[in-house]
Amino acid sequence: MKKMNSDQTKKSDKKSEKKSDKKTDKESDKKSDKKDSGQRRSTELKNKPFDTVRVTSIARKINLNNMARTFFSYAGMDIAVFLLLAGVFVVGMDLQMAGDFSFSYIREISFHTDLWNMVYTVTDNGGQMLYQVPAGIWIGLLRAGGIVLLAFQGLDLITLAVSGTAQVRRQLRPLNQIAARAQQLSEMAFDETKYHNLEDAISNLKVDAMENGIHMHDKDLQGIETALNGLLERIRASYKQQSQFVSDASHELRTPIAVIQGYVNMLDRWGKEDAAILEESIEAIKNEANHMQKLVEQLLFLARGDSNRQSLDMREHELNSIMREVYEESLMIDEKHRYRFEEAGNVRVYGDSDMLKQSARILIDNAAKYTKQGGEILIRVGAWKDGSPFYGIQDSGIGMSEQDVVHAFDRFYRADFVRNSRTGGTGLGLSIAKWIIDRHQGYYDIVSREGLGTRFSVVFPKVLDQ
Repeated sequence: MKKMNSDQTKKSDKKSEKKSDKKTDKESDKKSDKKDSGQRRSTELKNKPFDTVRVTSIARKINLNNMARTFFSYAGMDIAVFLLLAGVFVVGMDLQMAGDFSFSYIREISFHTDLWNMVYTVTDNGGQMLYQVPAGIWIGLLRAGGIVLLAFQGLDLITLAVSGTAQVRRQLRPLNQIAARAQQLSEMAFDETKYHNLEDAISNLKVDAMENGIHMHDKDLQGIETALNGLLERIRASYKQQSQFVSDASHELRTPIAVIQGYVNMLDRWGKEDAAILEESIEAIKNEANHMQKLVEQLLFLARGDSNRQSLDMREHELNSIMREVYEESLMIDEKHRYRFEEAGNVRVYGDSDMLKQSARILIDNAAKYTKQGGEILIRVGAWKDGSPFYGIQDSGIGMSEQDVVHAFDRFYRADFVRNSRTGGTGLGLSIAKWIIDRHQGYYDIVSREGLGTRFSVVFPKVLDQ
């Protein structure tokens, strides 16, 4: 018997050991499965593209803050409306029923079972009743209005709770895309040799070969290459324009200096005793000195304009009055040409009146130079095709070719037959006029025919109240 009992005990112990082993195996399998699933989940999150990662948690927090602010705003508004209506009711009743309002009045509201039977009683300090009115209907209207208002506010909060997170997520989408792009750039393989090659290409760039640009033929550096080539092109154009400007200015100054020097030498040799030579020399030197003074003043004007040191007194003016003054000045100054003035309605312009007059004088002076004596110069002012204010200067002179029209506003540019003539120009007048009109946000419309004349139309932006 004892032996049988011991055998049974051993069998039961073996069974319990097997069960416990199975349990531990199952628990370890579960833990390993959880660990593997967690690792897979983290790996999926790591491998997931950044632009597809939802910013739901951030959007939810922002939406909760919006809901809280909206809730407290509604609560504050409801309290303010209630206090305002109560104050209006109390003050209005006192003024209507008692004749005046006082904080010392004793006010009571009483009702038995139904709010509709509520009574509002007001007594003075002596206990004498001043008036008593039924207030149930007012309370009922206030309750009905409050229920409607609370319903709308509750509906708005529910809508915000349901769709607010998605709306915030849509608003954050551009930031999410920027972050995704930044992550993509940070994950790009960095190859130092490419940047060293780019540095070498920039270092070996020469001024005379700047127009060729930088060409690395590398897709990764294509954006940087394009930006650098664009910058180099702008630098080259600016350098070329500056060099041309200095060259032209030197040429324009060299001519009058040479003339003055020639007359001075002639005076030194023969002019001391010859009155005719003396008078001719003095007149020529005066003319060349005036020409040089005008050229230097124009150069200084353009230099101040290029460096944004030329100030303008911008105000609203009547363009008709400005052009009428310029027309009257032209009649007094120039008697060799016929001037005609036409107006097509009164127009106003926003700008500097002195600068506008200067631009018109430059165009009129330019028209007078290339129009024969007795020719007509027309000055017009009015509304342009689209209703914008404009003024126009039209001559009956020699006109310009298409090539000359394209380069009309270039500094020191003059047509060949004009450069060889004695017009006395510097080639800077139209450049100054264009700078003035550009600063007024206007534009030119030029129509010219060789042998028939030229028409300059200057169009300005509309004045807001015009």
